[in-house]
Amino acid sequence: MKILCVTSCFSGIVSTYLASEALDLAGQRLGHEILIETQGSAGSAPFVDTDIEQADGVIFAVDVPVVGRERFTGKPYLEEEIASAIHAPRELIHRLVTQITDGTAKLVTTEPTAREARSVPVDSSSERGFLAKLFGRGRRD
Repeated sequence: MKILCVTSCFSGIVSTYLASEALDLAGQRLGHEILIETQGSAGSAPFVDTDIEQADGVIFAVDVPVVGRERFTGKPYLEEEIASAIHAPRELIHRLVTQITDGTAKLVTTEPTAREARSVPVDSSSERGFLAKLFGRGRRD
């Protein structure tokens, strides 16, 4: 199968690339064609339209919302935290392939995912520090 993987973490650096490498190696070992799009502070090289059209499914290994998610509308997908892709990439790929094969895979829609709906925008006018805003904590006077 041809599987597209989007990886992205909070910082967009270390975990993003660890996950992409793990998924790529696991896909090769399992005999699947794996293409990776990393999203983060180091930039992104988005998939071309033909790759998306030809893909059998998508794995979103992300801790933040996927940029350009609407490009994958109608494709079977699996979404997990980035740590799952780092520690168990073979299992993610196997689970997606199984769900595609047995017809139980969810399809990408333009509606926000449960994770995106739960995310609360940070109030930038507050007096909390940058890291506190990033992790949802901080001083409250």
